[in-house]
Amino acid sequence: MNVLSFGPTGRRLLSTLLGISGFVPAHATLARTVVMSGSVAFFYYLSHAQAGNEQLALRYALGSILFYVGFISIVLPQNGLRRWFIRRWGEEKGYLVFEATLGLLFFHNAAAIGYVATAAAGPRWAFIPEAVVVALAAVLFMVGSVTKLWAAIVVSVDIYYWKDMFLGRQVSGFVETGPYRYLSNPMYGIGQLQAYALALFFHSPTGLAIALINQCCVFLFYFAVEKPFIRRTYAPPRPPKAM
Repeated sequence: MNVLSFGPTGRRLLSTLLGISGFVPAHATLARTVVMSGSVAFFYYLSHAQAGNEQLALRYALGSILFYVGFISIVLPQNGLRRWFIRRWGEEKGYLVFEATLGLLFFHNAAAIGYVATAAAGPRWAFIPEAVVVALAAVLFMVGSVTKLWAAIVVSVDIYYWKDMFLGRQVSGFVETGPYRYLSNPMYGIGQLQAYALALFFHSPTGLAIALINQCCVFLFYFAVEKPFIRRTYAPPRPPKAM
C-alpha cells in the first residue's frame, strides 16, 4: 500500500522523513531538487565506484562533521551569522537559505557516516556471534530511526532545522510530549543509534569511532549554543521575590 494513501498522517510521515534526510518538500524548489539529486548521485558513485576507499570515506566523514557542526555553530549563536542572513534576505527568505544549506549538510553528514561504515568494513567480530551482531544492529537501527523520526514529528521540521534559534525567538511552544516525555534529548541521544548500528553490522571500528565523534560534536554544540538559547527563550518566568 502506498504511504500516500494513508491520508494526512501518511503524508506528514513521509514529509518529515524527507525533511530529516535533508529535503523539505514544503519548501522544494528546482534548485534544491537539482542539488539534492546531485548529492544522491554523488553518494551512489561513492558507494559503487569507491566502495572500499577507506581513506576517502574517512576524509568525507570528518569533512561532513566539520562543515555541519561548524556551520550551525557559526550561524546559530545569539550573535552568529544568522543576523547576516536576516539582514541580507529578511527573516523568511533568510531562513529558507539557511534551511536549504543545512539540509544539504544533513544529507552529506548521514551519507558520509554510512559510507565510512561500509568502506572501512572489517572481519567478523571474534568476540560476538554473528547472529547476535545482526540482531543487535537491527534493534539499534530501528530504535534510533524511530526515535529520531518520532521526535521530529513531535517538534516539527521547522524546529528540527532550528528555526527558533535562527530567528532568535519561539516559533512554537516548548515540547514535553512524545519521546520528550521520557528523554530530555532524544534526537542527539538515542536518535543517533543507527550510526552505531551500521558500523556494528559492517564490523567497522572506524565507523564506530566516526559515529562517536559525530555525536560528541553535536552534543558539544547543544551544551555550548543550543541549551543556553533554550534557557533564555523557553524557561518559564521566575516569580518576583518577596519584598
